[in-house]
Amino acid sequence: MHQLPADNSWSFRLTGSPLIALCALFLLNAALASPPQNPTTQFDDEFEAGKKAAMQNDYIAAVTHFTAANLLTQNKCSDCYIWLARSEMAMGKLDQALQDSAQALAVAQDDLHRCNAQLYRGVILGRQGNLAQAENAFKAASALNPACTECRFNLGFVLLKESKDVEGVTVLKTIAVQFAGTPRGRELQRFIDDPSRVRKTYAPEFSAKLSTGEDVNLDTLKGKVVLLDFWGIWCSMCRVALPALKDLASKIDPSKVAIISIDEYDPKSQWEQFTQANGMNWGQVYDADRVLHSAFRVDGFPRYYILSKDGIILEEFKGWNQNGESTISDAINRALKNAN
Repeated sequence: MHQLPADNSWSFRLTGSPLIALCALFLLNAALASPPQNPTTQFDDEFEAGKKAAMQNDYIAAVTHFTAANLLTQNKCSDCYIWLARSEMAMGKLDQALQDSAQALAVAQDDLHRCNAQLYRGVILGRQGNLAQAENAFKAASALNPACTECRFNLGFVLLKESKDVEGVTVLKTIAVQFAGTPRGRELQRFIDDPSRVRKTYAPEFSAKLSTGEDVNLDTLKGKVVLLDFWGIWCSMCRVALPALKDLASKIDPSKVAIISIDEYDPKSQWEQFTQANGMNWGQVYDADRVLHSAFRVDGFPRYYILSKDGIILEEFKGWNQNGESTISDAINRALKNAN
């Protein structure tokens, strides 16, 4: 659905809901596209501070700032309610997020804001497992803004999730050309070709470039069990985990297993120096625009995903502990065993 940045507080497991993993990819851009209502200097300061806090995964501060901004408009700021809903979703407060999306809709002054509110409502309802109401919300969003491709993407996706394959494929085909040649387009085409894919826990489509210059995506990784490691030099537990990852990388059979470490939030020059100095000779990706961070909705560091040979997310691990290496190694071995 659209780009809610991943954060440290997402309560939902990606492995449990591929629908909402994609919903999240479209929503932030929708919210950012609409200008704040009734701006003042003080309002702008609070609103921008809220966005900055949200982008830094500080959702408690974000809620404080967006609430303050909203009060400055006598609680009539649709954008504030949308950002409040987004932050509350990040903290797992889905009921409150749904209330705020309803408020965003109630105070919206134009169809663009009403569309955004309905889009968020759809995501929240989907996360709550209410696919029928999510479908209605996405249909309403699409009607309010026929040019909204993310609305139709999400509508098509939720229809497939409900096993309404003919209707869902028809909707997705209307936007396929607009995503042609992109990771989103490849993912969309996979859904059109095999609607049942939506009802499985496949990893989101992505495309990145390794530090060696090679392209990496689900197609290039197909046939291998994959460990995705989201990390950062700034993350103390990521550094604690590094010796174990180096040990693991030295033991795997690269023809059967791929390890891809994805750096977040570090300056590129620092990342290059650190990976070289520490002998990180397995796959390294610098996620400059945080595209992978958003696609996988990473909500804390370090974060690990185990993918099957077919790109299905099998397991997800949050953080690191003293048994981290054996935990991940065992998960890789299970994936290899199940693939045979």
